[in-house]
Amino acid sequence: MIVGFMVTAGSAQADMLGARIGVDYWQVQPKLSAGDRGKAGRLVLDDATELAWNGRFEHPLPLLPNIAVRYQHSDVSANAALTNSLVLAQKTFAAGTIASQHNSMKHIDLTGYYEVLDNPVLSLDLGLTARLLQSDVGLTTSSTAASRELSVVLPMVFVDAEIGLWGTDTHWFFTGNYSRYQSDQNYDWRSGIAWRFIDIAMFQAHLRAGWQHSQTNISNRDQLDFTAANDGGFIGIDVDF
Repeated sequence: MIVGFMVTAGSAQADMLGARIGVDYWQVQPKLSAGDRGKAGRLVLDDATELAWNGRFEHPLPLLPNIAVRYQHSDVSANAALTNSLVLAQKTFAAGTIASQHNSMKHIDLTGYYEVLDNPVLSLDLGLTARLLQSDVGLTTSSTAASRELSVVLPMVFVDAEIGLWGTDTHWFFTGNYSRYQSDQNYDWRSGIAWRFIDIAMFQAHLRAGWQHSQTNISNRDQLDFTAANDGGFIGIDVDF
């Protein structure tokens, strides 16, 4: 079945070399729980705005996957009362404690994918992603401070789909990754509308707008239980050449 999929996908590979680069500007609405194993608690964090970068390289060689990369970072903080107690780096923080709360989270995705379908109406890419996920969680009060760092590589299934809106220069898009291992479940998706505003020989540019959601659940990695949900709208631009 795997060989059959690769042969079928190879027949839909790009006809020539091509590349895409893009950047998204998005609003992060974070929800986060973190703490030592079995002792995590919710943090209170303000919204923020961040940038995300992506790129792709496609080729006509059969069986070899195309390559996509993405870098996304969020840096959120707040000075607020904890909603419940938690333990971080073996230090206990009681509910109601006023604390400076901070989380820096980033992921770097490297994806190998195949073009299963590629036509003006419908395109579909399937592949596998290796995600390097890193996070730094910190709490500081008037009397104590604690932090934990998380670094883990997640294998994920990748899907990317586009449906052209007939007779227009716009299309609907959906991109997602998913993985599950034991009690850890991690996924993200981005969906919206893209409008092609430049279309000349060997060069296209698209404006994109939509919504994205990511869910991260990590248990007992680097002595940390970590659950994060990030939602937010985004706008961006992609350039194909």
